[in-house]
This record gives sequence, structure tokens and C-alpha cells, in this order.
Amino acid sequence: MALLFVGTSWWAISALVLYFESQAPDHNINSFGDSLWWGIVTLLTVGYGDKYPVSAAGRIAAGFLMVSGVVGIAIVTAKISSFFLERALRERRGFVDTTRLRNHFVICGWKNEMAEFLQHVLGSNRSLRDEDIVLLNNAAEDMFDAIRETPALKKIKIVKGDFFSEMNLRKVEPQRARKILILADATPNAKGEIPTITEADARTIMAAMTLNNLARGTPVAAELLDPQMESYLRLAQVNEIIFSRDYTRMIVALASTGTGVTNVFHDLISSKSPHFIGTEAIAEQFVRHKYGDLVQYYLQNRTGVELIGLLEYSGNSHEAKEKALRRAQHTTNIKELVSNLNAVKAMRFNQPKFCLPADYVIQEDTMAIVIENRGEIHVA
Repeated sequence: MALLFVGTSWWAISALVLYFESQAPDHNINSFGDSLWWGIVTLLTVGYGDKYPVSAAGRIAAGFLMVSGVVGIAIVTAKISSFFLERALRERRGFVDTTRLRNHFVICGWKNEMAEFLQHVLGSNRSLRDEDIVLLNNAAEDMFDAIRETPALKKIKIVKGDFFSEMNLRKVEPQRARKILILADATPNAKGEIPTITEADARTIMAAMTLNNLARGTPVAAELLDPQMESYLRLAQVNEIIFSRDYTRMIVALASTGTGVTNVFHDLISSKSPHFIGTEAIAEQFVRHKYGDLVQYYLQNRTGVELIGLLEYSGNSHEAKEKALRRAQHTTNIKELVSNLNAVKAMRFNQPKFCLPADYVIQEDTMAIVIENRGEIHVA
């Protein structure tokens, strides 16, 4: 509207000045082209002085054009400045157009010492960059600013809102994410109160059930504080559940044995340790073959990587169950069919297996559990 006002004023007053000047002696605005040139120079307050009105009426019209130019250009300049300022502020705080997200890592909820947690996430996933992480939570903006002050986390993206809301979950494009992690939420409310265990787990379950409808093909991991709520997450097809409070108790209890097992756990899961436990895909040539063949392959070809077991029924749980159902139905024997269907029903996804015999047959949707020597690790 400001541009339309400026353009209309330029054309209308230029035409009016030409009419007034054509009747005045010694005028120097002789054509509409001269009038438009004088109008744009006057509008932008450049003032070349090669063309100017000499009649009183023309000068009065020129005064209106000058005022219109100052007001109109000021409005346009302010709008442009505010656009770039808002864009810079949004980028600084991580607010971006999430419709462009692809293969990103979504973290729902908030933890205490969030910056340190995010650095551990990056340290544990060498292929993950800070710009690939999208946070969805309802934390205060000053808490976001504290994260952005960490150099390694400057490009993290942020979507503000309740992470268990379907509308907010849709914003992070969960169907295109590589993985989604739901944290036991510790976002303080307006009074500064931290959610109770029941409240935190309820939010986790609500988010998981919503994601089960929005992004059935995306792996979801969820942190749970009360193990009694596990069945609800299983119902929502969450097959990677982190019982954080139980893990803490178990590791502390292991210290009582005096065997140093707690140090083993620390070195295998710390992002700062050169030795890191993880999983990796198994080549197609080893599927439906013996575990001993895979062991020999790692011994002969994978320097610095130790194979310690298998993770069965990994990846997309929905696809894995559909494949298993199709395989189970490949029989005409009713008794065998019922047995196969019961086996599918009892499938435990992401099931680790250790100390396997050499003749154990590797099934589809299985990953190798390995300990990798990553050399010296530098964490920002």
C-alpha cells in the first residue's frame, strides 16, 4: 500500500505540475517525460535542480510530493528493515521454515543441562550435525538463548510449543525425520515448577501415540521414568524405551560388586571415550547365513571394530512385522500357521543377542552390535 501510495502520488502530481507549468512563462518542464523526471527526483529528495516548477500552484503541488515521498519511503524502508531484522532474530534463535526439513533428528521435550546433553548427542553420532537437530518443546526463550551461546549448537533448529500436541508435531515433519527422541519433559511451568513423574510420562505417551499415526515409518525412542507405563509405549509401537531412573539405580548397584563394571559402561557409552558401542548395518551377503561367517569377516576386514552380538528386528518395526506376517503365512498347515502367528505376536523389536554359536542363522532386519575404536575424541 505504501508503494502504491508513492507511485500514485508521483504520477498524479507530476501530471498536475505539468498542467500548471504549461501556463506559466519561462517554464522548464515542457513534457510529461520532463515532469516524471522532475517528480522522481523530488520524491526521492535528490534535487538535481535541472527541472523545477516556477508557478505558485506548481510549487505547492511539489511540496505535497516532497511530503508524500518522505512519508512513503520511510514506511517502505521501515518494512524492509523490520523484515530483515525479524529474519535475523529468528535465525539466531533457530526458528526456521521446517517444511524444508529432510533426514533430521527430532528431540521432543526438555532436560536439565540441555546444552551438555545435546553435545553428547552430537558426540555419539558422527554423521549428525547441529543443523540436523530440531528441538520441539515449550521452554522459555532465555533457555533457548543459553543453548545458542554454545558454539557447537549455534545452528540447532527450534520449534516452540507443547511437543505432545499434534499441530506442533506436524510442524517438525516427523514422517521425514531419521529418528525421533522423546525426553521425560522437565520444562518448568509459569511458576517455575518441574513436571511430576506422572505428568512427564503422560506427555511422553501422548506424543508417542500421536507419532504412531503421523510417522509410522520413523523410529521413535522414548525416555520413561515409571517402568509401569511401559505397556502404553509398546501400544504406541515404541520399541526403544529408555528407563533412565532404573539404569541409574542398576549402574550404582553394580558398583557394589567391586568388579569395575561401572567403568566399562562409562567408557562404552561416553561420547568422549575412544571406544564406543553402537550398531551398524549387515551386508546383504550375510543375511540367512551363519553368524560365524560374519565373525570371520570382522576379524579379517574390520580393523578397530569388534563384533560382540546381533540386534534383531531393528529398523522400522511396522515394516519388520509386515514382513514377518507374510513369511508366517507361507504354509498350508493350520497348526504351523498358528505357531508362526504367535511367534510374530511375541516379536521383541531391537532385541540384542550375545554369545551366539557359530551356526546361528542371521535373520533379516538384523544389525551388528560392535565396539568401535574411534581414536582420540575432541568434544566442543
